Amino acid sequence: MVLVVQMIFSLAMILFGAELFTNSIEWLGRKLGLGQGAVGSVLAAVGTALPETAVPITAIVFSQSHQAEQVGIGGILGAPFLLATLGSLVMACALISFRSKSTGYLLHVGKSSYQRDSVCFLVAYALAMFAGLVPTEMTHQIIPLLLIGVYIVFIVLSVSDKSDRLESDELKPLYIQRKTTTPSLTVVFVQLFIALALIVGGAHTLTGGVERIAVRVGMPTFVLSALIIPLATELPETLNSVVWIRQGKDSLASGNITGAMVFQSTLVPAIGIWMTPWNFTSDALLTAILTLCAALFTFLMYRLYNRLTPWMLLVSSSLYWVLPMQTMASRYGMHRFYWIFGLLITASLLLAFISDRRANKLRY
Repeated sequence: MVLVVQMIFSLAMILFGAELFTNSIEWLGRKLGLGQGAVGSVLAAVGTALPETAVPITAIVFSQSHQAEQVGIGGILGAPFLLATLGSLVMACALISFRSKSTGYLLHVGKSSYQRDSVCFLVAYALAMFAGLVPTEMTHQIIPLLLIGVYIVFIVLSVSDKSDRLESDELKPLYIQRKTTTPSLTVVFVQLFIALALIVGGAHTLTGGVERIAVRVGMPTFVLSALIIPLATELPETLNSVVWIRQGKDSLASGNITGAMVFQSTLVPAIGIWMTPWNFTSDALLTAILTLCAALFTFLMYRLYNRLTPWMLLVSSSLYWVLPMQTMASRYGMHRFYWIFGLLITASLLLAFISDRRANKLRY
């Protein structure tokens, strides 16, 4: 019971810190005169990506055990996996909830920003996968530098795009100021530091809890850290995206998720490759393949139809369930449930496809 309370408290610290960080990051973007693409894909994405980033980094830096390394690698690969799959599910549900047949259930993303985010993520994640499949000294020295280079190029391209600037009345007041007036840069940075302290402190506590739970239940540490930690810490991205879709700010909603995916596939894996053996187990390889397939499918659908619909997003999200089903099947001998699981997913996607076609009148 004490362990459960400790983990819940640490999650609360992380999520509250992320909310403070996101709010101040948006105000920082406004004061710097950045466009929605840069605010969503860089500033807001980095802010909301800190919880799931802090957990594996603290596990790697502050602990030298094999279990801690698995927590770190699982958290690094699990964060983009959750965003590419369940992040798509959340956006699809938000579109169905807040859009109507008259307007169409479409996600109106900025073409240049979405394609930029997707290409950078696919390139970076493929490089990180290569380092895990070919764990030589040369790859562990060169690929982290390439990943950092990809993120630098991504930032330059994002910041140079100043379209759709955010206005002051589109942002929530700064939390620690409690005023509707524009905050000073000093107050913004004060809130940033408070948020960072909450996030790092909560992440360090959560890492120890995951290690102890993995030992007690006998589940592979990688699987537990790849599913549970990101599932809880991805709440900032997903909740922010729901709010932005409801407000009609689709570029911010999608950029918040795709930008976080770029951050988590470049700088964070670079640290993991440098500081761990970065050897992929079968579960890690499966997670990486599912992530790449989900992101590639969504990107190709957008390239083909120049739009994103709930059906397309739901197809990507269905890949999330493969990892837990594979773990349960291998651990408890539940292979017969694969067929039932596959039929349920197929029926759900077929129903979503029919509804999507009727609503948006797409020609597939």
